[in-house]
Amino acid sequence: MDSSSHPSTPSQRANNSTWDVKPISNPANAQWHLSLSPSDTVKLLNGYAPKGMEDRWMSCADGPDDKGNFVVHVYRSWTGHEQFEIKAKLSVSDGNSTSSDGGAAADITDITWEKGAAGLVSEQEAKDLASTVFKRVIGCELESAS
Repeated sequence: MDSSSHPSTPSQRANNSTWDVKPISNPANAQWHLSLSPSDTVKLLNGYAPKGMEDRWMSCADGPDDKGNFVVHVYRSWTGHEQFEIKAKLSVSDGNSTSSDGGAAADITDITWEKGAAGLVSEQEAKDLASTVFKRVIGCELESAS
């Protein structure tokens, strides 16, 4: 995959190198089949760095690798605890980009989330939280999040 097919370059992206982050301690995982527009893909790859104390979330992405796979990590900003991560893959293109921003669409394939100490966070609650954070904090549209 050449650099022109990457939705963003690492220098434009939020990263967790200066954040005190902690991995998910009680993980659960499920498949999640959700298509992302090129615009949403760029937003998720670019991530979100908190701008003030009122910002509750931060996110960053690893990848995409040479096969188009990437992972988006989402943390609580005050504690640095990872709440969930999604795995996604850039969509295969025929080389004719129709996106105005030049990015590629992607497909979410999996979600891993923090179940909590008592293991009470369900799959649907995790997907609902991810959808809410992606829409309200990162500005994604997520046409049909389920």
